[in-house]
Amino acid sequence: MTSIREHLVSGLVGLVIGGLGTLVLSIYSDLLPAFLPALGNVPSQIYVKVVLLLALLLLSLAALSVALYLRTRPYRPRALFGKAFGFKWSAQLDYRGKRDEVDIEIQWVCPKHGVFFGIKSAEIPETTYHNLWCAKCAQIYEMKANGDTVYVEEAVRMLERQILGRLRLEEKSG
Repeated sequence: MTSIREHLVSGLVGLVIGGLGTLVLSIYSDLLPAFLPALGNVPSQIYVKVVLLLALLLLSLAALSVALYLRTRPYRPRALFGKAFGFKWSAQLDYRGKRDEVDIEIQWVCPKHGVFFGIKSAEIPETTYHNLWCAKCAQIYEMKANGDTVYVEEAVRMLERQILGRLRLEEKSG
């Protein structure tokens, strides 16, 4: 879903390009009789019609180029939202690395306060697993899947695979 801002910006760019083209065309049409003296004998009505026809052609070309630009540009969402393992999440997508995989930063949301969770060590010996931690209520939350505990790192990996799979499907169908 594209935003109104994207359509507005591209429309304004097309309008500016069309306006500049019309300005150049009007300056050129004023100076044209000086360059070609034979045009001095042409009736002004025909001359104005030709200039307006050229201006219309230029504006339609600018509108067509903006329409084709909007059509060929792929939709790439910057943020996704969802719910997994009993918690809402928000994912920020970064497409800057054209040769690399899409970077995904996932934030989990506290169900009580609506703020992003931090993470705290799950205190399992010889591991680096973490649980979700809310700073407002100073409580550790465990994620569950089918009754089993899922740690943040595992959940993030699963969610990233799911998001990347969805994005690949959208690219193939789009």
